[in-house]
Amino acid sequence: MAIPQSIERNIALPGVEQANFVKYLTAANLPISNSKTIAYQSLYHFLISKSSGGTSTTLKFFTGTYDQALTNFPGNNFVLPQSQHFLVTAIQAGGWEATNSAGATPITKVRKGFTSISSQSVADKTFNTLFNAVYTFTVNGIVMQKDVPLTVFDNTLGTQQRGRFELSQPVLIPSQSDFSLTVSSKGNGNLAYDASTEVATGLWFELIGIGLI
Repeated sequence: MAIPQSIERNIALPGVEQANFVKYLTAANLPISNSKTIAYQSLYHFLISKSSGGTSTTLKFFTGTYDQALTNFPGNNFVLPQSQHFLVTAIQAGGWEATNSAGATPITKVRKGFTSISSQSVADKTFNTLFNAVYTFTVNGIVMQKDVPLTVFDNTLGTQQRGRFELSQPVLIPSQSDFSLTVSSKGNGNLAYDASTEVATGLWFELIGIGLI
């Protein structure tokens, strides 16, 4: 199994990434609490894109109604606690399937990536509705990433790195910020993840990086 790049860097240069994170926060004039710990962090959110109620053309992650069965975000809303800043260095995403269209649980299958269904396939006709979809990442009203195609998550790696997009420029989410990741279909497409005949399908996004927690 491949070691994530962030871990490899930390092994090669112990403590450097953490020190750079503190410098990053200081340069951004953000308060640093001595009671917090610097640690690798991962925050995910699952949303329904197709169910008996219809099919979505837009999904907005990390905002709106909070359901603890579909996210590991701390607390009971999508706002980082005071002094808990998060620097996103990578995003991992994919599709999922469930048997219950009402609550989308239990989720029966989770896959990494969107249009690639195996390490031997780059794309498949089943996933054409997602092939031209894009996402936009916004923090406090500022667009950090705009109209990034979902195909950036479709590497053909057969490892834990599958479905992961390493950001060339990290995205800083200060504590108590208003942020969201919006996925939109293009043209006549929609966001259905038709991997099977399950009752409900959806998409998931995971923000990966280093945080003050």
